[in-house]
Amino acid sequence: MNINKDILNIIKRNDNKFKNIMFMEDEQLQKEFFTSLKNYEIKLMGQSAYETALWIESNEKCLSASHQNNFTKYSLGEILLVDLGCNTYSREFAYTHPAIVIKENATKIFIVPCSSSIPRKDKTGNIYPEFELGTANDGFQRNTVVMLYEAKYIDKNRVISKLGKTSNHFFDKIYNKLFTQLFEPIYYKLNKTGITNNNFSE
Repeated sequence: MNINKDILNIIKRNDNKFKNIMFMEDEQLQKEFFTSLKNYEIKLMGQSAYETALWIESNEKCLSASHQNNFTKYSLGEILLVDLGCNTYSREFAYTHPAIVIKENATKIFIVPCSSSIPRKDKTGNIYPEFELGTANDGFQRNTVVMLYEAKYIDKNRVISKLGKTSNHFFDKIYNKLFTQLFEPIYYKLNKTGITNNNFSE
């Protein structure tokens, strides 16, 4: 079912006016809203009961979190179970996953999500650089793939529970690898001076 984008564009272009009008006061926008909900219903009808349960749980958690504040302190390298949300694009991580805390501030944490899936390998059998494999020796309950390319800041309200903590060696490993990928030009500049022999996480 198609959304009338002209109505949405009119509202966005006249933001000063429509910011002072409640959603339920605009009948045209109500119609587009319920059309959008219908599109969600159609999408969910093609998913499994498991996926739909995750979608409902994630949606409800998001709604309840709007009235909460999480100021919990999380230590670097801590492994958390987090809800990455349901409204994501197809190649983005979604729903519930373990994640490693890389950095934190008062209300947000920078995390690297993890997965139990098999990491991608090149033709020679080497794991691609955007992945790292963690084992029980690294602090995980089972073999776990760290998805470095999915690293991002999330709200602390997305945290569900604490699962454990990585070893210091493994944390340093993924921290340095992440630095290399996020700041590649700086890394190679530092590499010429020999500074990359140091640990960036220190």
